[in-house]
Amino acid sequence: MEKYFDLRSADFTIRCKIYFAGNADPAAGISEIAERSRQSFKHVIVFCHGFAGHKDNAMAQKLAGRILEKHDDTALLIFNWPGHGDDEHAGITLADCDAYLAAVLDFVRSTLHPETLDASATSFGGYLTLKYISDHGRNPFRKICLRCPAVVMYRVLTETVLTKEEVQTLSEGGEVPSGFDRKVMLSPAFMQSLKDNDITRLDFRPYAGSMRIAQGTADELVPCEAVKAFAEKNGISIVTVEDADHRFLDPAKMDIVLGTFLHFLDL
Repeated sequence: MEKYFDLRSADFTIRCKIYFAGNADPAAGISEIAERSRQSFKHVIVFCHGFAGHKDNAMAQKLAGRILEKHDDTALLIFNWPGHGDDEHAGITLADCDAYLAAVLDFVRSTLHPETLDASATSFGGYLTLKYISDHGRNPFRKICLRCPAVVMYRVLTETVLTKEEVQTLSEGGEVPSGFDRKVMLSPAFMQSLKDNDITRLDFRPYAGSMRIAQGTADELVPCEAVKAFAEKNGISIVTVEDADHRFLDPAKMDIVLGTFLHFLDL
């Protein structure tokens, strides 16, 4: 079953979606799910989507479906980043992204009470997950699955996602919308924060054993060589999928990723 719900604070509302086994009253709130979790959710996976994505993510749905076929004590939770999907923010900052992830993790720990907590993160979501670990000096997850992590996010935006005209507009102090279903408003301050927070310069070797990367060799957005270099530098195990694009649109290639991650998560 899947359930939409909101995490509210004085500063923001985080739009969330949770997948879990069994049935629940469609009119019931997250409190019922939380009560159920105290009895049966031993394992929770937090899923972090990529740039311009949202909580109705295809891979999250596929991963949850594969897991729940065999494990009714596991739940997968996905949420919108600031400025993404139906989030109420107009723009995005790295500080807000950090606050959202912190709030989601606090909710999972304090309300769902899992015995183990893992993460699956894609592209920009991978960048934000890695940045969170570095900024906070700890890894809150038992294991982390990273698909095409945008370890060079500033380069991804300026060299592949944005046009030369949009990059010029940003350099002149203007803002530009970028994305797919919903445009994410990018500001010069946000772009500068990405440039300043280059995670390829950071040391993730202490956490390497808890991470697994899956990367397509034909990724048109996140350079495969940059991800491989990041993995090698930090001693992180990486599985490269030949001729796979950024979104892994070929179902057979996506199955390789799902199988790799499920094995790594012991599911």
